Amino acid sequence: MDPIATSVLYVGQDDTAAKVRLALEQAAPTAAHRFAFAQATLGGKDGLDRLSAGGVDVLLVDAAVSREHAMDVLVRARIEAPEVPVVMLAGGGDAEQAGAQAIQTGAQDWIVRDPIDGALLGRVLRYAIERERLQSTLRQLALTDLLTGLYNRRGFLTLADHHLRLAPRTRGLLLASADLPDLKRLNAQSGRDEGDRALLAAAEILRDTFRASDVVARLGADDFAVLVLDAAEETEDVITPRLRARVKKYNTDHPKSKLAINMGVARYDSASPPIASELLARAVEQRESDGRRAD
Repeated sequence: MDPIATSVLYVGQDDTAAKVRLALEQAAPTAAHRFAFAQATLGGKDGLDRLSAGGVDVLLVDAAVSREHAMDVLVRARIEAPEVPVVMLAGGGDAEQAGAQAIQTGAQDWIVRDPIDGALLGRVLRYAIERERLQSTLRQLALTDLLTGLYNRRGFLTLADHHLRLAPRTRGLLLASADLPDLKRLNAQSGRDEGDRALLAAAEILRDTFRASDVVARLGADDFAVLVLDAAEETEDVITPRLRARVKKYNTDHPKSKLAINMGVARYDSASPPIASELLARAVEQRESDGRRAD
């Protein structure tokens, strides 16, 4: 059986792409360590489209020509495919500064562009993949809710604060707060097992309502929250009817265990940037005062 090559997507200039391809070929002394190379332009959408399609193990972004464009690609990549590690190629006199900025923005590592050391590049890419996998495992252990598998409060607020720092580079950000208004009555009448089934159903409905790139969490008891990333102006008008349709379908399929979900939404304001807990409090207030009910 042939070994599976490590898939590298390079986003940058054509002339550098040839050097990166050659360096990766030199960095793979045996078939067991092969790299599969693909290229996309820095200013276009083709790189993010390929990333969203899946099959990419590591993203290599060239910041030597335009650091601003490279950081934009990095931010969008962490939104579209957060499981894919990013390594930045930095060159020129400010390589150290560009590399530090890349790591603060979410890259796993950075490497000097001129000259490109094949052996070093190969090691950096492999280590970035392994670190991302390890960090993902640790996050899952510490930051997830045991019942639903969603992020817990700690995990949600940690990720939310990170994405709020990146929000000015995106189309916007929404935070939705949801709860199950009938859960307390259900627990009292039918027992905690039935209540747990309702929570699991609500978690699945929220996963299905929002995109895979959005951050869905159970904060405690019947409180849920969703961080909607890269949210356009019309996003809020889309998610409310979608949630209602998902709840209606569930209730049609489960007439003896119907659900109701209340939801409130708050939008990130770049003129007065909030921290995650503040934005969450605004969404909860909106849910409790003028929430949208889906049942």
